[in-house]
Amino acid sequence: MKKVCFLALLILALLTCCAMAEETVFDFEDGSNPGFFQSGSCTIAVRNDTAASGQYALAVTGRASNDYDAADYNYNNLKLAAGDTVTVSFKAYHEGETAGEISVSYAGGNYDVLASGKVNPKEWTEISNTFTVNTPQNLRFKTDASLVGVNYYIDDIKINVEHVSDLPAAEADSFQAYASDFSAGTDGWYARSAGTASIEVKEDALYITGREATWNSPGRDFDLTPGTSYRVTLLVKQDDRATAEFMLSAAHSKNGTESYENIVKVTAKQGEWTVIDGTYAPGPYDNYVLYVETSAGNMDFAIKDFYLDLNKIEYPTNLVSLKEVYAPYFDFGTAIGQSEAIDTERMDFYASQFGIFTPGNELKPDYVLDVVTSRRLAKEDDTAVAINLDAAKPLLDYCYKNGIKVHGHTLVWYSQTPDTFFRVGYLSRNDYVSRDVMLARMENYIKLVLEETERLYPGLIVSWDVVNEAVADGSTGLRKCTWTQVVGEDYVEKAFEFARKYARKDMILCYNDYSTPYEPKLTGICNLLDKLVGDGNIDCYGFQAHYQVQNTSPSERDIERAMKRIIDKGLKLRISELDIEISQNVKQSHDYQAVRYENLLKLFVKYSDDILAVQVWGVTDDLSWKANKYPLLFDRKVQPKPAFFAITENVIP
Repeated sequence: MKKVCFLALLILALLTCCAMAEETVFDFEDGSNPGFFQSGSCTIAVRNDTAASGQYALAVTGRASNDYDAADYNYNNLKLAAGDTVTVSFKAYHEGETAGEISVSYAGGNYDVLASGKVNPKEWTEISNTFTVNTPQNLRFKTDASLVGVNYYIDDIKINVEHVSDLPAAEADSFQAYASDFSAGTDGWYARSAGTASIEVKEDALYITGREATWNSPGRDFDLTPGTSYRVTLLVKQDDRATAEFMLSAAHSKNGTESYENIVKVTAKQGEWTVIDGTYAPGPYDNYVLYVETSAGNMDFAIKDFYLDLNKIEYPTNLVSLKEVYAPYFDFGTAIGQSEAIDTERMDFYASQFGIFTPGNELKPDYVLDVVTSRRLAKEDDTAVAINLDAAKPLLDYCYKNGIKVHGHTLVWYSQTPDTFFRVGYLSRNDYVSRDVMLARMENYIKLVLEETERLYPGLIVSWDVVNEAVADGSTGLRKCTWTQVVGEDYVEKAFEFARKYARKDMILCYNDYSTPYEPKLTGICNLLDKLVGDGNIDCYGFQAHYQVQNTSPSERDIERAMKRIIDKGLKLRISELDIEISQNVKQSHDYQAVRYENLLKLFVKYSDDILAVQVWGVTDDLSWKANKYPLLFDRKVQPKPAFFAITENVIP
């Protein structure tokens, strides 16, 4: 997009009071080409030898042996931006001898098909679809391989674009949208590095060079409001390798302690400007830096057209409630992040839908273990442990006040546990402690977390993941990790022993893991569960369900087989982390996703006597850990997707 146009659109956005919608119609009746251009070696022309209506249509002739011999249209003419909702319809005709597919797709990136239809020979056929723009690209009207070389026509094209919501005028007074096209310099951006990296502006883009580490990045300080949802978009380009992963990230600090989080990840092809488009709801910190990083350590790259705006949300009303639909069968819940928990309006909507919440990160050891205080205590007793529950308190406070159940996640995990937890004196430069000291630390940590949460919120937490993901992938054995190195392979049994010792009598204790239906891991999980059942210290298995539409494995049959094998041990199940990825943000993919959700929920209802809860791993796509795969029941505007209606309307008899 031209920079002048970008800024003009921004100014217009600040003056308008609602989302913009524009419809572009091409009927070619004036006999001229309104801006289509050829792709490949074909000829594009408006002709009057056939038409869907009137006298003229756009003809694509002289095609060679490529399906990309086609008619393209520039996305700039439509002002397309990531997040826009587009409804496209057109009529197609071809001169072939057999039926074939004619479609409109992106003319770049992954060349995603946006709308397609079967077109019979010499017969006008209407094709239409609605999709959300994920990467602004030119549109390509093309045929499939069966019609390569065949002349075809398109006519009566209608493209309706609902642009991403812009700021209402009333809110523009209290929040100033930020945009930078770098035409006036670096605009407050700086190079985050140890001094080796530098930035410069050229050709209206910001370039970073001299990087020596993955965290070296262009960054800028922003004054953000905790709990407010923001939309961030920009373009990134690299010329170094075939593909590279980029992350829009945030650095923030509170009381002098800095922390970080990734907002959204994208894969950028060599030499192509790639859209980064994410939603960020900041937690309660003192300051914020937004920056762009890449896992390619010393690679130069550029960014441009950075845009930050409010992500205005109108929460849906009069929706059927998920928790009420499934109340006769099991609790229906979700995972919540700290930034969501401090947004009361958002939480009130969540509470209308879900009956049990899980902190996505805030009860994991790296949030709860107070390393600084533990280090001070260790000078007198190296087994001493200190904890801090501040990160989890916004969600726990809300749930306690509103009578909503909580599932705790997680006491012991190989990941997201500070390495200093295992070191003498809690100092990274020191050796690992002995097995006995580490077991004492584990016991003290579990005791403190269980007793302190119960003291502050009596009866609120109904179940805990005591240990998370201990079994190795593709194996029947345990994952090699710091726990096995310092304590040994019985660390799992010890964790459950301590949890049972200090937990409330009716607390449900769970082991949680992923890839359950796959052998040999299923056997490894079952072997571990047999030990825990024999000790009498486990009640439940957390059956993670991170699946994909494009991958039919595991099948519902595989999942059912694994569920039955665990149920037969006398354990209850929690479907603990349910989400289903799609590869393209188009209607067809969302429809397939809905079917997959529906089939899984039918299976879970079938075994509801043995299932305590089903919890999706997040509420909205943009705040998911797989945000670029659109895996959840609500979109970034907190509007229900086809999957929501599938599991609220089609599952229960």
